[in-house]
Amino acid sequence: MPCTGLTIPGVTHQVSTDASPSVDSSAGAQDCHSMPTPEAGFPSGSYQLLPGFTITAEKAEEYLSIYRTRLVPNFPFVPIEPEVTARDLHNQKRFLFWCIMQAIVPQTASVQKAVDDWVRKHAAMHIIVHKEKKIELLQGLIVYVAWGDVHLQMGINANTLLQLAIGLVMDMTMYTLAGPVSWMPKTLLNDAWAVLGRGGKQFEAPKPTLEEQRAILGGYFIASSVPAAIRRHSQIQYSPQIARCSKAIREADALPTDQNLLALVRMQHLGDRIRSIFPSPDREEGEPLPIFREHFSAVIASLRKEICALESEEPGIKKENPMIWAHYGALMVRLYEPSIGMRGASPSEAMSAMEPFSRTESLWFCLQAIQIAMDALLAIPAEAFAYLPFNTVADIAHTMMSSHRLLLEDSASDWDVMLARQKLDLPAIARRLADRFEEADNVALIVGQKRRIFEDDSSRWANYAYRARWIRQWYLSKVVGQPPQEQMATEHQQRQEQHQQQQQAQMVPPEGMMTDPNMSWLGGVAMDQSFWEIMMLDGPGQVPIDASMLLADQSMLPAMQAS
Repeated sequence: MPCTGLTIPGVTHQVSTDASPSVDSSAGAQDCHSMPTPEAGFPSGSYQLLPGFTITAEKAEEYLSIYRTRLVPNFPFVPIEPEVTARDLHNQKRFLFWCIMQAIVPQTASVQKAVDDWVRKHAAMHIIVHKEKKIELLQGLIVYVAWGDVHLQMGINANTLLQLAIGLVMDMTMYTLAGPVSWMPKTLLNDAWAVLGRGGKQFEAPKPTLEEQRAILGGYFIASSVPAAIRRHSQIQYSPQIARCSKAIREADALPTDQNLLALVRMQHLGDRIRSIFPSPDREEGEPLPIFREHFSAVIASLRKEICALESEEPGIKKENPMIWAHYGALMVRLYEPSIGMRGASPSEAMSAMEPFSRTESLWFCLQAIQIAMDALLAIPAEAFAYLPFNTVADIAHTMMSSHRLLLEDSASDWDVMLARQKLDLPAIARRLADRFEEADNVALIVGQKRRIFEDDSSRWANYAYRARWIRQWYLSKVVGQPPQEQMATEHQQRQEQHQQQQQAQMVPPEGMMTDPNMSWLGGVAMDQSFWEIMMLDGPGQVPIDASMLLADQSMLPAMQAS
């Protein structure tokens, strides 16, 4: 049967609206642009994407139920209606079906790599080569970025998938929702349409469905949540089109998870505004740190008031939703964290008598926010870690990075790190975090949840636990001038952790490195903005160390890259 399509305003090609053919149906509409998939010819009653990744019909229904109940509430941009079965989803939205399945089904490292390759090829073929603008493609990319662990390589391989999702959102918001000349001032629209041959008749934008609007908001959320956007600006701004999508979903109140969606979008919008008020953290070498002026305190206080109001205005922000609640706590850290990368005004630079102390107040509030955020993040049940979306993992990394920077800010005259270290027990937090990662890995192994497996057969959470302990030990090696009783307690804790690490055969590093109580080989490591990200994503072998401190066997600590 020949394919049919529709023309999106502003797009000159035909867009196929047919679903991909199901594995057991030879009749029905076929997508003329479909790329052959490994499923072709596979017998009915089960689904196979590629060898080693086969799912029975019963298991597919079970996994889809897990997606609805365990994953969607915490990242509710691509919900699946209760009446939609796994077979319906597979027949109608095959790409989305497999993106959901790969997020839940346990897989070996080689299968994970093959699935990743298939996702990239399928997305590139349909979006770039065939220029398709299906909502299914955007939904699948959102799910894959959220739970496909591609955030581990964000800025390298996964950046291409993110750009595809951003492009689809831009097409939908500019062409579908507002017309191809939506970028022009309203006073010029009549003239623009006259030039285009419509006699000044305005473009009548089609009304988007709630499904499309949720996906658009999901694209905005991931685009503004990735590390590159957090440090700079999102490629998708909170525009009037985005605001209208939020308003429509709020008015419809169609699904219970929409409350969580609206809460996440509002928090992300506040995060965008926080980034816009502070100087960029990226500076030229030798450029002095920007001064924390007194007016920053007033702006921060205003934004803090808005953040606090969210708890009462958005029903989704509550302790009963642990991941949403943790994201709310991490937002407060993002409010104060930029002050760490600034400097207090000296008396000669100050515009008022109190200005030199403005940054001190902000740093103290940042310390309190870190305590609250880490308590919320560590309150997430271990059995839920298998379903953590990428933004929760990013919250953990950002909060830990902020705590290290805050407690090692010992060169500033307006901050007392000794007092801060007494207030925030970072070694204890890092130990609890490592224990929670280990517990999550054990739970996933016992109950059969997906564990991101590396080439050496270790899992993501086991690697994270090892790295959290590594960073804790690194921090302790950098903290000097402790009172004798604290130093003794630290050394005792180090000996205990060394014993625990030696019991993990697959994770034990070369002799003489982690077992060095003073960790002298780490003398050249600097805690900066990128340290935590490099450590958690690439492993200790990629941490920038002074060449004079390198050991001959340092290359034996390989980077732990996901396959």
